[in-house]
Amino acid sequence: MLMVHLAVYWAMQILGNVAFKLGSNSDKSRKWLAAFIAGNMSMAGSIYFLMKIYESMPDNCNLALILAGSGAGIGGQIVLARIFKSRLSRLQWCGIFLCILGAAVVIMGGQQV
Repeated sequence: MLMVHLAVYWAMQILGNVAFKLGSNSDKSRKWLAAFIAGNMSMAGSIYFLMKIYESMPDNCNLALILAGSGAGIGGQIVLARIFKSRLSRLQWCGIFLCILGAAVVIMGGQQV
């Protein structure tokens, strides 16, 4: 179930960020407000799944946080770049790779505890 909770959490976080970005591109206050509400609903709803992730890993809350946070952050970077046609530079791709590597190191180190 942990992987399902992670996937849903990541998806909701990414959807919230997409909504915020769409709203920030709008000149119309109604579209901005709709995106603001949609983004906050998605982000607030994702907290349930974050709590389920913590529940699944009661002895490793730091690992739960790195899994949830890094997946949402990295996924958000890539999805926003694709949707809004932002070309990531080589240096940015290196940064994404280093984030993945850093999360992997934290996770591997936590399993030896």
